[in-house]
Amino acid sequence: MHVGYATGFQHQSGPSLNDRVFLQEDLRMAVEAEDFGFDSIWVTEHHFSDYSISPSPLQSLAYLAGKTKRVKLGTQVIVLPWNDPVRVAEQALWLDNVTEGRLLLGFGRGLGKMEYEGLRVDINQTRQLFREHAELIIAALETGVIEGGEITQQPRRELRPRTYKSFEGRIFGSAGSPESVRTVAELGMGVLIINPEPRANLGVDFDTYHQVWAEKQPTRKAPAPLLSGTIFVDESSERAKTLSAQYHRVNFHGAVRNYGMAEEDFGNAKGNEFYKNMRIAPDKIDEMADKMGAVMPAGNPTEILHILERVNNEVSLQGFFPHFHFGGMPRAEAERNMRLFAEKCLPELKSWPSESSFEPTARTLAAA
Repeated sequence: MHVGYATGFQHQSGPSLNDRVFLQEDLRMAVEAEDFGFDSIWVTEHHFSDYSISPSPLQSLAYLAGKTKRVKLGTQVIVLPWNDPVRVAEQALWLDNVTEGRLLLGFGRGLGKMEYEGLRVDINQTRQLFREHAELIIAALETGVIEGGEITQQPRRELRPRTYKSFEGRIFGSAGSPESVRTVAELGMGVLIINPEPRANLGVDFDTYHQVWAEKQPTRKAPAPLLSGTIFVDESSERAKTLSAQYHRVNFHGAVRNYGMAEEDFGNAKGNEFYKNMRIAPDKIDEMADKMGAVMPAGNPTEILHILERVNNEVSLQGFFPHFHFGGMPRAEAERNMRLFAEKCLPELKSWPSESSFEPTARTLAAA
């Protein structure tokens, strides 16, 4: 199995640590992940808060590309409605060329009204923009040409650098709602699941995904899914679960603020109706934070492997990339968390059989 390393650049440590130092330390941990044996590094996109100081994942990955040699470099995710499709395609092609095919792409459509407003994008167009931008980008990455779009109205342009190799099997979509599952399958993307909550199939309707895939992509095999989520591992099971709950409570409060989950109009935007029943009453936030803290993966190395084995048996993953630093935990704790996982869990996980879509059938294209 492919096992990567995820960083959300979540600066919830308080004002005593400035952003510059925090980013330097998070980037250092990401670079060290290669030496620990992780197969990839994944970077998020968020704006305007300490929930995630990561406004440009491809820019972050370009930096990490220069500091590493072999790891693949993934976006978790690029929020397509927030980004110009030409610029995404150009930057992805550039990074894939200079890294000789190390780039993996995760796309999503975002949910936070605060971020949509700050980026001057109409949240009521979220689904339409996601589909249109994805269609334009995916075609451009394969053909080297971008054009079209009802909203974008992109004039035909050839992109440089040209495609290094096909992105088939290297593009994944975050699928958090039934409609998103259908869209991801229709567009020919693999499924990217974020946060391993203990739900059947991790909340993804894989039956619908595979049905739609068979209808829309009859000549291709669907890529096995990828999973990202927080992990807290300690030799002491009790300590792991106690501290994990503590840091997840902080993390949950940050998520509620970032996505506006306690606001009256949460889920009211066109295309976001599925999320309306996830609104949290303000007086229930602490209660929900406690519940989330208690169920997220935590324990000693054996317990963590059992949790991931159960998940893998349910959804047949091709890859997993844990996030070790969250909820304002001290840097030393995050580093201990990563080291112990790398020592006690990583070798076992990498030995699990899986079918990778990243490399085996990728066709090299003309680079001239």
